[in-house]
Amino acid sequence: MTSSFEGNEAEQREELLRRPSMEEASARYLEMLGRMRDALTAEFPSLQWVQDDDLRSSGCPEFPAYRSDGASQTLGLWSANGNLPDDQWPRAQQIAEDVSREYGFGPVRTIVSRPSDHQVVGFDQYGATYKLGTAKNTVLNGTTSCHLPQAVKDRIASTGR
Repeated sequence: MTSSFEGNEAEQREELLRRPSMEEASARYLEMLGRMRDALTAEFPSLQWVQDDDLRSSGCPEFPAYRSDGASQTLGLWSANGNLPDDQWPRAQQIAEDVSREYGFGPVRTIVSRPSDHQVVGFDQYGATYKLGTAKNTVLNGTTSCHLPQAVKDRIASTGR
């Protein structure tokens, strides 16, 4: 995955129009994160999730021609008090990977793996991510990649710009 889309304006427009709208993408990723939390809580009842950070939007510097039209979102941060024991971490990681695979995410990549401190990240085809980790607390968050709001996709469809 690159940090900047290497195409010209027409190629950038084609790529962004091919992607789901921001509204569709955000709803789908939020659903996925909710299912992950539910599945993790079902397996580990001690996890009581609290949302620590709300959804926030920003522009799309990776698509220079659509920097102000496109949007990416941070999908909030959820935390649960306490650490998952090392012997339970592989099961938690597998739950996240199983749920995320249903949403087009690939295998997780390990960021941290040491006693009482673990973190993995998953990526989808557009560059959206989620992170699941456990250390002092257990945390889950996600971000979208760049998508056009539906109103912008409609405008481009009608005017070409």
